[in-house]
Amino acid sequence: MRKRTFLFNALCLTASAFVMRLINIGYRIYLTDKIGAEGMGLYQLIYAVFVFAITVSTSGISLSVTRIVTAVLSGGQRKTLRSCVRKCVLFSLSLSLLAAAALICCAGWIGNVIVGDDRVVRSLQVLALGLPFMAACSCLKGYFLAVRGVLKSAMGELLEQFVTISVTVALFVVLSPADVERCCCAIMIGSTVGEMASCLFTYGLYRAHLRKLIGKSHAKSTGVLRQICHIVIPITISSTLRSGLSVIENLLIPIGFRKNGASAASALAEYGIIDGMVMPVLLFPFTFVQSFASLLVPEMTEALTLRHKNHIRYVSGRAIGATLLFSIFTAVFCICFSREIGLLLYDSAESARLMQILAPLIPLLYLDNVVDYLLKGLDQQLPSLRYNFIDTAIRVVLVYFLLPIAGTKGYLCILFFSTIFNAALSLHRLLKTADLQIAVFRRVVLPSFCALLAVILPTLLLRSVPTLGSSLWAMPLCVLLLSVPCYILLLRCVGSVRQEDVLWLRSLFSTTKKTAPQSCPIQKGS
Repeated sequence: MRKRTFLFNALCLTASAFVMRLINIGYRIYLTDKIGAEGMGLYQLIYAVFVFAITVSTSGISLSVTRIVTAVLSGGQRKTLRSCVRKCVLFSLSLSLLAAAALICCAGWIGNVIVGDDRVVRSLQVLALGLPFMAACSCLKGYFLAVRGVLKSAMGELLEQFVTISVTVALFVVLSPADVERCCCAIMIGSTVGEMASCLFTYGLYRAHLRKLIGKSHAKSTGVLRQICHIVIPITISSTLRSGLSVIENLLIPIGFRKNGASAASALAEYGIIDGMVMPVLLFPFTFVQSFASLLVPEMTEALTLRHKNHIRYVSGRAIGATLLFSIFTAVFCICFSREIGLLLYDSAESARLMQILAPLIPLLYLDNVVDYLLKGLDQQLPSLRYNFIDTAIRVVLVYFLLPIAGTKGYLCILFFSTIFNAALSLHRLLKTADLQIAVFRRVVLPSFCALLAVILPTLLLRSVPTLGSSLWAMPLCVLLLSVPCYILLLRCVGSVRQEDVLWLRSLFSTTKKTAPQSCPIQKGS
């Protein structure tokens, strides 16, 4: 029943991720209303710095737990599970406590010297308190991903978001913070309390699941630290370097806007609109793909362990093909309705304009993320991290030299170059590793044509309805409901979705046991 298990886990993850992303969008709209575009810019700066501490604390640990637990289960050594996870948690807690102490002690220096804005100091110190809980929870999520118990992990994430938003809103209502600094500090308190609640809840679920899986049996694991170091140390080093460059880049962006002539407030506002408002909306539909993609890590790890090359090629091809079909339609829809989305969510014409400009990047953004998941499962995380590091280094140089000259236009050009560059390198690595080829005409050209027809024709048809044309939400919703089945029908007509794809999709819902991975059809062209 492996296919059914995979499908059930994917649907659970998708549903929970969709709800969380939807809540997050609503939360960001609430925050934007409370602290404005400048406040969102400061909020993004705080998290840009905090992500560096997260990287040191958690880089690679979730992947390590997933791969170690998957290998243990595949090898029939269930009794060592408790020992394996405990060692992973202790390793992660050690790093996170060091990172938290360093962040608390250096917050003043970071705010005054690095960021150049002392309003970030208190927020960074508050966030540091949640690092150990975040690190432990990351290990537990890796465990649940390996045992295909993603519903429990999703429940913890939903609780985290609920607590985060509830505490933040309560602080805004009770304290009514008057300035941006206090507002950001209240938001970070909510985030930290949410991390604590999620960790404790997920730990309780882990104890219950482990008791059910192996009872009280216990055996000492060997070689776990070596396996952790094999994955975590290279990832931590490369991710830390990349994260450090990313922090520099995020700090240079508002500086570059100011050098281009913008005031300090407007520079933060412009940065907040792009990174804090537009990009989360463009990445929101990826929720429907990310859940399936994250489950590919243990799937690929198991296939790699068993040397099932045909299965690796088969699943990789399906994943890339499905991602392209979905993301191309999403990009076309966002381009056509960016005005309505921007005005409806943020009441901002500038966010709508930037959304329309950046929407063509959606296929590459989604594809790059899915490819990264596949590479992690195939033990190719180091090349992926190397590409990310090179990409970030180039971005820092371009931001430093181009933004003072070209401002927002220069930043948009950098985003286009970076996305294309990173996606091309990662995809090339996967095609080489999985011995795979992509049918560009069938997977890219024809779906683009179908997506344009599927969105434009219903739009032209519904424009004649006066009540729909004047509504910001009714028109996009009606077009979406009509265009999705139209898009699927067109894909079938032009051959982008073939009978074998339909049979594969049906097999996911069947109760027949999964065939052996080695029996998957040999298929280089996806």
